[in-house]
Amino acid sequence: MQSIAQRAALSQATAYRHFSSLDALVVAYNEDVVESLREHGQRSKKTGKELFEHVVARWVKLQGVHGPVIVRDRSRRGFLERLRSGDPFALRICAAWDAPLRGVLADLGLPEQWLETARFLHNVLFDPREIIDLTKAAGLTEAAVVRRLCDAFYAALQGWTGREC
Repeated sequence: MQSIAQRAALSQATAYRHFSSLDALVVAYNEDVVESLREHGQRSKKTGKELFEHVVARWVKLQGVHGPVIVRDRSRRGFLERLRSGDPFALRICAAWDAPLRGVLADLGLPEQWLETARFLHNVLFDPREIIDLTKAAGLTEAAVVRRLCDAFYAALQGWTGREC
């Protein structure tokens, strides 16, 4: 917290006045990133898979800047467990991704009842750690990461639903 306060040109006391701990600061930071993603999707005029891929492209780009901080706050509990228990961050993730996910389901001819499955598969495939790995370690371009992950997501939905999409 001391080095963060220093970089922000604040006293450590001022930093602690706003955030009770480093963990609280990281949570607030991650919430801001997810909120910016939600707003990005809402501003878009795109629909269906086109909206989904537009938001995915933004998510991949955000990982280049914010990914290391987002990864720091990863929960030990599973996504569905956190979602079903009303975890505020899991609910924020859904607020950012549900419209694009519903668009994908509609474009693939899948019913709304598959939304939870789409949420789960999305959470698994679009993990910031893996996006960072694909761009940094594997050296893929952001566009290549978007294409591969979207294609993998569509195929995963197809596999889980037992339908040709």
